[in-house]
Amino acid sequence: MRHVRLHAAAGIILAIDSLRGEMISRDPASPPVFDDQRSYVLKVATADISVDMPSLSHLMNDFVFAYDGSPLKDLSVEIDGGRLKQNGKMHKGVWLPFSMKAGVAPTADGRLRLHAESVSAAGLPATKLLDLFGLQLDELIKIKDRRGVEIKDDDVIVAPGRVLPPPEIQGRLTRAEIAGDMLHLVYGAETVPVRLTPPAPEARNYIYFAHSSIRFGKLTMSDADLQLIDADDRDWFDFSPEEYERQLVAGYSKNTPAKGLKTYMPDLEDLKRGAGAIAPARKSPRS
Repeated sequence: MRHVRLHAAAGIILAIDSLRGEMISRDPASPPVFDDQRSYVLKVATADISVDMPSLSHLMNDFVFAYDGSPLKDLSVEIDGGRLKQNGKMHKGVWLPFSMKAGVAPTADGRLRLHAESVSAAGLPATKLLDLFGLQLDELIKIKDRRGVEIKDDDVIVAPGRVLPPPEIQGRLTRAEIAGDMLHLVYGAETVPVRLTPPAPEARNYIYFAHSSIRFGKLTMSDADLQLIDADDRDWFDFSPEEYERQLVAGYSKNTPAKGLKTYMPDLEDLKRGAGAIAPARKSPRS
């Protein structure tokens, strides 16, 4: 991927400057199904991803702590003095307001560490996260196993690829920082795969699938050579795996001499604003 605003779910957008990885089918007998994001795992070698605060707030409320018996609700995330500040309500017999300010850094094993520098409940300072939340051992195990979130002393340790909506992302986080109004995450691997060359290398914003097989819609492409290209490269490619058919229908495709496929698609937000379909570029007639 290159310059993609990926709609991971409603209200959750990942700004992917670049990403190189592999789609690994969960069923060894069949290829990854692009329409079913639970059918594969995205194994990331390298990536440069940023997430804004509204997306993080949706992620916390709609996925990480969206289960019966969750000890937290009504969560919001903002940036305060170069730190992540989280506000919400915790359940301690009754729902009480709390806030936490944390620094961000990668862990030695490639996860994200949120180190709590200050915490308070009902406006009063607290000392330890576990004391603040009052979580029992079984609740801690449930959050770790089901949500990819672990609480150790004053650290909240997050497996970023597990807390996101499907597909599950596997990769090693090597850098985490607050950059402007975004959480900036960088993934790296000891062995970086060879760079792929898409059929339209001049394209600025795109998603490219190469080699092996992939299924999308009613079609299966063997030895894939498929490039989804932003029809308007003045801004990043606004793309949704869940709604890509709308973008596909509103765009157009061109076969390549190597039997590949270049598909030009409008941004999802342009379609929502009623910008409509795009037509193939035509050459001006010669006189």
